[in-house]
Amino acid sequence: MSTHSAIVEKLPDGKYRGIYCHFDGYLEGVGKTLSVHYLDPKKVSELIDLGALSSLKERVSPLGEHSYEKPEKGTTVAFYRDRVEEGYVVNTGDSLEQVLENIGCYEHVYLFENGKWYYVVELSTRNYKIPLEEALTKEK
Repeated sequence: MSTHSAIVEKLPDGKYRGIYCHFDGYLEGVGKTLSVHYLDPKKVSELIDLGALSSLKERVSPLGEHSYEKPEKGTTVAFYRDRVEEGYVVNTGDSLEQVLENIGCYEHVYLFENGKWYYVVELSTRNYKIPLEEALTKEK
């Protein structure tokens, strides 16, 4: 069973870009991995550059042999890079809502904005996000 998520970054120009992640999208999965291993804005951008993910791990790039069928331990698995599947692109837009609409299928949303991760809890209100660390603390 998979828990889908969206991983989105807000760019300095105010636009957004994001990707779909297929497995472990819940807070203790993707949420915790992002909060521990993806604090550097450059690393976040490198992650999103991969396009859609099968699974998120500690590293963006492999250190050795790595494939979809035999993933290297601790290395993120991307649909295009590791399985050469077309169509798994980076979604861009003028708003978070637009990017999420393009991503389509997700149960959890993570937003990287101004060097900090947020967990998106409600898009229909102005206060739609909470700091990811706070969400993880409430989850325990």
